[in-house]
Amino acid sequence: MRTFPQLLTTVLCVTIASLALPAAATPGQSRSRQPPARFSVADGVYVFASADYGDVGLDGNSVVVVSTDGVLVFDTNGTPAAAEAVLAEIRKLTSQPVRYVVNSHWHWDHWYGTEVYQRAFPGVRIIAHERTRAMMLGPAIAFNKPGLESQLPEYIRSVEQRVAAARAGTAGAAPPEELQRLERLLAEDRFFLEQKRAVRHVIPNVTFTDRLTLHLGDREIQVWHVDRAVTPGDAFLYLPVEKVLVTGDLLVNPISFALSCYPSGWLRTLERLEAFDAATIVPGHGEPLRDRQLLRDTMDVFRVLLREGAAAKRRGIDADEARETILPALDGPMQRMTKGDQSRVRAFRVQLVDWFLHRVYDELDGPLTDTIAPIPIR
Repeated sequence: MRTFPQLLTTVLCVTIASLALPAAATPGQSRSRQPPARFSVADGVYVFASADYGDVGLDGNSVVVVSTDGVLVFDTNGTPAAAEAVLAEIRKLTSQPVRYVVNSHWHWDHWYGTEVYQRAFPGVRIIAHERTRAMMLGPAIAFNKPGLESQLPEYIRSVEQRVAAARAGTAGAAPPEELQRLERLLAEDRFFLEQKRAVRHVIPNVTFTDRLTLHLGDREIQVWHVDRAVTPGDAFLYLPVEKVLVTGDLLVNPISFALSCYPSGWLRTLERLEAFDAATIVPGHGEPLRDRQLLRDTMDVFRVLLREGAAAKRRGIDADEARETILPALDGPMQRMTKGDQSRVRAFRVQLVDWFLHRVYDELDGPLTDTIAPIPIR
């Protein structure tokens, strides 16, 4: 069974209203976090990548589009602290206000910092697909609440015990040289929980169905939705002049998360992404891409899993057995995505192949609903 950190970083948990946890992080710990990495992908278009939260959370990319008449922010990070850090960087770039925020989907690491922009710019328009807004109003929070009410505190207590054992020199404990690393890890894990407890959820005040075109100063910014894909309401951006495509979690560099996805709709969406004349692709996580190899590899994996999964199900083979028979056919994309790194190989097998294939089977059993599917337990 997967460990709690693996669940948390991929299931994308949310805040809890109240939780007793000793020695919570201090404001100083927030200020000591490293600033986000910045990538310039076109004139006035930037990607900000924030550091992970210890071993219990990772953050989505936040994309900033600066114009002569304001700023658009696509995805607002997973915590208020991360959004504050990105906003500080924006203020170094321009004195223009943030006029629009676009939330790509309901996963916490892409919208939990929205309150920062609403507080700084009370008139900001917060945009999401209508189904994403519906998910944010309750189902997304309900899905993740049990993890943060029980599993995260339990995991943090286990880290506290390891720290205490290392300090005491208990037999079998981490060696002394590990103590500093464990203490830093514990501080980050506590900080993550503190941030989640403090979040004020800000719900989009503008929704769309298929496409929305924004004219912001000298920019044309297209906001698109094609089909249910990673979630029921995935939104992505296309800047036609700059030829920049911003995908959210429709594509992750190097390996996408397929939990509770919509297999056929996701493939249709990626095929639409490929049809854009994009020179740069900005994924939901990871560095920007200057070619389409990862996009095409991901589509190839999906096509194989859809085709071979359907054939296996017709033969009465369950999803776990089918996965093992299908994996050899995915060796080429797997090698390119993982470059032989064993942690990436495990991620490829579980978060992409295993989770996607189980959803292929669900889809074959009948129309999928917007209900968030449980994690397949192996």
